[in-house]
Amino acid sequence: MPRNYKSTRILLAVCLLSTITTANASDTWTGFRGTGSNISSARDLPLKWSADQGIRWKQAVPGYGQSSPVIWKNQVFVTSIEGPQQETCLLHSYDLTSGKLNWTKEFKASQTKKSTSMVSRAAPTPAVDGQGIYAFYESGDVFACRHDGSPLWHRSLVKDYGAFVSNHGIGNSVAQTADQLFVLTAHDGPSYLLSLNKKTGETNWKTDREEGVAWTSPVVADRAGTPEIIVSARGTVKGYQGLTGKLLWTMSGISGNTIPSASVFEDYVLIGASTDRRNPGGANASDSNCCLRLVTKEGKPGYEVLWKAEKAVSYYCTPLAYEGCAYFVNKVGVVFCLDLKTGKQNYAQRLSGPCWSSPLAAGDQIYFFTKKGITDVIAPGPEFKLIASNPLLADSADAEKSKTAPGQQAKPKSEYAEAGPIAVYGTAAVDQALLIRTGTELFCIGTPEK
Repeated sequence: MPRNYKSTRILLAVCLLSTITTANASDTWTGFRGTGSNISSARDLPLKWSADQGIRWKQAVPGYGQSSPVIWKNQVFVTSIEGPQQETCLLHSYDLTSGKLNWTKEFKASQTKKSTSMVSRAAPTPAVDGQGIYAFYESGDVFACRHDGSPLWHRSLVKDYGAFVSNHGIGNSVAQTADQLFVLTAHDGPSYLLSLNKKTGETNWKTDREEGVAWTSPVVADRAGTPEIIVSARGTVKGYQGLTGKLLWTMSGISGNTIPSASVFEDYVLIGASTDRRNPGGANASDSNCCLRLVTKEGKPGYEVLWKAEKAVSYYCTPLAYEGCAYFVNKVGVVFCLDLKTGKQNYAQRLSGPCWSSPLAAGDQIYFFTKKGITDVIAPGPEFKLIASNPLLADSADAEKSKTAPGQQAKPKSEYAEAGPIAVYGTAAVDQALLIRTGTELFCIGTPEK
């Protein structure tokens, strides 16, 4: 495959970022999965590290959080919650070079819920641009601050539109364009997709959606220069006109798309779902894990199904499209690599463990962050090539010694034990630095900057 293929793909994957800011795309990570593709143009990312080597810094994050970090030049922003009833929402700023805490802001939650391991805790990832940081919490609050922490505006969605109803909380991350912030609520009460003015917090439009819990997030596609918001959740995939909220198209018949989000890459849309053909009474994996292409038919925006996966499933993390391949990870940590255009399976190989955080691609490597704290790095392409397997903690590697080795042919089995020394929730990448976030700590992987 020509090498300019990759550079062209990266440029197109970050094109939406140029509408958000004039900053270098390689020193910003502006939202959930970056700009929605989980592809980074960052240079000189680390390949190998261990608990005692290659970690620039690590910091304890007050409270508990399951969101990904976002980065604006030399500032890293993360959210967390605190209190037995999640009554305090926290927003933190860290220095990317040193790890020093710049500031922490506390906000009172509009809606509280008992904090346990069975509910989301600061799960939605915020967004950042040149003007501010925009943080959405399970409490229904959206807080906007400047980079120095001073307030811009606040919205309480539960006060405006009703309380959230969910046994396990809300986990929908926000998406953005240059002037809009998109918030999805998917719960057992009145649910909706909302566009907010990033400068004022005022509502641009609100589109009601069917009730039902899903932890997926909206993603922005570029439809001939106009934003299109794509939401995969609760059995459907829908495309909305980004300027008006008008529903443009609907794909039905999806099963199990309540955790992985849609993944947009150019005009490709990867749909991941947890449905497995081995699940009794469930739909076939080929009915739900698929690739769409955005098309225009008779002057109307729509989609076509390019292919449906025969075996690949995506359980926790969102699929990745990179260098002509599509990557899906199932519940037990098997990565399926398919041809992006045809859906033909190239391989299925076992990683060091299951992944909660989505894979991240940059340059000549793809990072898979297992919930055990081990990051497997593979080379992109139709052949499985393991480059490195990196533990965050010393006992991360010890915990996996008895497991099937990475690269071993996948075999049917139940799943790995849930217990582990660490749980990786979110990641981000900028030049020379890879950020990994657990519930209570933030790690910066990379050699110290000179």
